[in-house]
Amino acid sequence: MPANILDASALLHALPNVLPPEKKKLDSPQDAIAALIHTVFTVLGFRLVSTDESDPAQTYESNVLPREWNQHGPGNYAFRYKHEQSSLEFLVKVVKLGSRTLVNSIAIETDKTATLDISTNDFTSPSFFPHDLSAQNSPPLVHGFISSNRIDDFVSQLKLTTLQKLMPGLRKEGYTEQADTNAGPSQPRGPEGPPPARPRPQQPPYAPDDVYPGAQPRNPLEIGRRDRDPFPSNIFVPPPLFPDSSGDGMFVGPNHPIFGPGMRGRGPGGMGPWAGDGFLPPLGAPPGARFDPVGPGPLPPPPPFPGQSPNQRRGPFGGQEPDPDDFPPPGSRDMFM
Repeated sequence: MPANILDASALLHALPNVLPPEKKKLDSPQDAIAALIHTVFTVLGFRLVSTDESDPAQTYESNVLPREWNQHGPGNYAFRYKHEQSSLEFLVKVVKLGSRTLVNSIAIETDKTATLDISTNDFTSPSFFPHDLSAQNSPPLVHGFISSNRIDDFVSQLKLTTLQKLMPGLRKEGYTEQADTNAGPSQPRGPEGPPPARPRPQQPPYAPDDVYPGAQPRNPLEIGRRDRDPFPSNIFVPPPLFPDSSGDGMFVGPNHPIFGPGMRGRGPGGMGPWAGDGFLPPLGAPPGARFDPVGPGPLPPPPPFPGQSPNQRRGPFGGQEPDPDDFPPPGSRDMFM
């Protein structure tokens, strides 16, 4: 198996050969990163045609950088390449952005882009620079990149984010593409953000048909019939197709829905001791309220109206059943009152 041509030691050996013969000096960590990137492209067979984004293409023997290659450093660097296995031209720009370094690349004819964003101090040692490779007894260049492992990590990221996107399937002895270990179905998915806010329409706590839970369905055309016919139904008439709608009119009687089994009172069948929903005061209603207790019950019958005998029935049900209250007030027919 051929040796890895992008090994850290191989790149460190090749890097001084691509620097200008009269200026083998790296002034900043960004100089070192840009020179390392150019070394990687050179080893893979890319041909340098310019160190400016808009200058015409030139020929550089052995891909040696011109003297002015870092004249805009450490802010930005530009390299334009071509490759014998592609008809495209590639532009690589290295940009200093605060404490980070961005490597932006593009295949110009196809607008295919790639980006690598790294923390500069994760891969370089700022105190090592400026560094002159031609000086006698100069420390090894690997110290400027912290260690060989850091160089391998950087090259690995450069392959995944830049080389394999700009020129997939590149054939070069000693070079192999690598799979992205952070992608694929076997990898756990990262935490997802909260779902987008969606307006929720305000819904009533219950639908209009559920005002009295547990009540049987009724014919909608029968609603309000008791307003026109407040008296009890004829017992000899056959039962209707729909349940009786008695109690839904203007008069409150024992069959009104508020006394039905759907109410959760404290007495049997959901009723309180004086009918209602079980939460009324002990006598069924506050004093003076227009409410007739539903009997029979422990209370004595109310006093009769003027002109009414004590034994006369009050209302259609007699006893203490609800009083329809349809009698005129006492003395209302006396024109002199």
